[in-house]
Amino acid sequence: MRDRRLNPLVPKVLCLIGCCLVLFFLAYSAASGQNQEEPKTQTHPTEAPSEATYVGWDTCEGCHADLAAAFKNNPHNSKAFEMKSDKACETCHGPGSAHAEEGNPDLIKSFKRMSAAESSETCLGCHNSGMQTHWMGSIHDQRELGCTTCHSIHSAKSTQWLLRTARVDEQCATCHQDVRAAIQRTSHHPIREGLMSCNDCHNPHGTDTPKMINAISVNVQCYTCHTEKRGPFLWEHPPVKENCLNCHYPHGSNHEKLLVENRPYLCQSCHFDTRHPGTLYDGSSGSQASNREFSRSCSNCHLTIHGSNHPSGWTFLR
Repeated sequence: MRDRRLNPLVPKVLCLIGCCLVLFFLAYSAASGQNQEEPKTQTHPTEAPSEATYVGWDTCEGCHADLAAAFKNNPHNSKAFEMKSDKACETCHGPGSAHAEEGNPDLIKSFKRMSAAESSETCLGCHNSGMQTHWMGSIHDQRELGCTTCHSIHSAKSTQWLLRTARVDEQCATCHQDVRAAIQRTSHHPIREGLMSCNDCHNPHGTDTPKMINAISVNVQCYTCHTEKRGPFLWEHPPVKENCLNCHYPHGSNHEKLLVENRPYLCQSCHFDTRHPGTLYDGSSGSQASNREFSRSCSNCHLTIHGSNHPSGWTFLR
């Protein structure tokens, strides 16, 4: 029968292996403790040192005379701003004593070194209501744009909005090149003439509606100017009631009245009945020419296409 007794050398070998492992881990821990260095405290480059103090307007003006002179014509140089904060430049740039003593630009908050989110956080410290209410989470915020992308405190070319360009539409067009092209078309809203601007319909700081329009819907936005199209009407045109953009392109079109297509083609995109004077071909023959060579616009007869209050006007006739 096979002998199953444990070899007396096995416990001694296991004990020796265990002692070696303990000694190895103790030596490794001691070496790691000697090589480990304490982490160095780093000051964020866009934040003023915590030990810095406020030095006041006169100290800033002593070195930055050009910026101080320009700031005197700035909307931030107002009684309302002074009542909100008496720290002048240091309201946005933080305490400047360390920067003034050493002349080191890294010792004060600089918007040139800030990320878009950091610059916006500084501005929203005061501008956190009104037009800026919906900035956080807006489409511009999601695309990592910041306040300083469009605005500049010291080198603005528009004193009203502190824009980097002279006009709102020019500022928007730096990114929205397709809209810039659209307002150059034959039929357009009077944006390029300076009679209206992009923010008449849009709030660039964000809204709770699509495309950042100022109203709760496209139609309500259009009705702010085109009140005669609002109604109420006895007979309503369904695509008009649904959305003005079904037939119109708001930024510009090469068709009259900002239409997305010329008439009668626009109307026939929905109304494709034959045997009507407005159709290009008669239904009796696929190749027969139209019985009307000109004046085929549906609105020659159906004038009140946005809605009618005439008792028999369900077809929106004159």
